[in-house]
Amino acid sequence: MYIREIPEDSREEVIEIMTRNKSNMLFNDADLRRLFYLYYRYIKTLGRGETVEKRVQKDYSCRACKGKVIMYFRNNFL
Repeated sequence: MYIREIPEDSREEVIEIMTRNKSNMLFNDADLRRLFYLYYRYIKTLGRGETVEKRVQKDYSCRACKGKVIMYFRNNFL
């Protein structure tokens, strides 16, 4: 079975971001955009013709999408 996961070289960065924002309800913009990029690059399956940048730009203003990305990383990296 194939498991989607963040590559080893990016895991340290994700752990750093998550520990820095561990007690925050709101992540700063740069950290949240980086998590979105990693999520859509390595975890989410994109449709035909979609790019990571376009999908991040589209979903970044969605509260549910932000919650989904943050909870994925909280559950897997904290």
